[in-house]
Amino acid sequence: MTEAQDTRPPGFGAKGLPAYVVLDTSGSMAKYEPLLNATLLKIYDTLYTSPLLSEFIHLSVISFNTQPHVVTEMTDIELMESLPTVTCEGLTNIGPMLRLLRTRITEDVEQLSAKGVKVLRPVVFLLTDGAPTDAPAGIWHQDLETLRDPAWKPRPHVITYGFGAASESMLRSLATVAAYLAQDEAQSTGEALSEAMSSLLNSLVASARVQQLQVPEEVKGYRSVPLDFVD
Repeated sequence: MTEAQDTRPPGFGAKGLPAYVVLDTSGSMAKYEPLLNATLLKIYDTLYTSPLLSEFIHLSVISFNTQPHVVTEMTDIELMESLPTVTCEGLTNIGPMLRLLRTRITEDVEQLSAKGVKVLRPVVFLLTDGAPTDAPAGIWHQDLETLRDPAWKPRPHVITYGFGAASESMLRSLATVAAYLAQDEAQSTGEALSEAMSSLLNSLVASARVQQLQVPEEVKGYRSVPLDFVD
């Protein structure tokens, strides 16, 4: 008698971490477009060349300015023919981005679960150099409450990085596990952006190594911002 062959698809039953890199691409970031796109390429190249990382991390990239945009959907890195680039223009509207995040997380978690992946709570890495421009002021907090709804099982962990003219109160409000603000006002936005992107990549690599979310304890050139609350 021959042993029954396992016909389940690769990755079935394995843990998976949905991760969202959310980038502020408002007009103030225009001169950093090349740096943003080069760093995104580095992140995807790291995923592509590391099966351990790409099998655990299910990455999607979202940009936001006046309206949010899905730069790359949560897909198999090996199936991507090219990496779309981001363009920086417009305002820093937070509410539409939070609504898009909830929609994408809902759909992505359902799709991963349907493939047999044991889905961990999603994580969002949000990078911004500005303050909310939503009108009326503060209306985006309604969308934040929806994203954090305790009754919504896949509500995400959120880690925020702020630099340039980033609002500390916004970073604190959005974050659930950690918030970082560039320490030195003399530090260029380009340097701060590079350190933030390096930090989130290191966090993804460390998370894949132990198969659970690893939050950076410190970020070079940044200070930790006390949170309003922690999940």
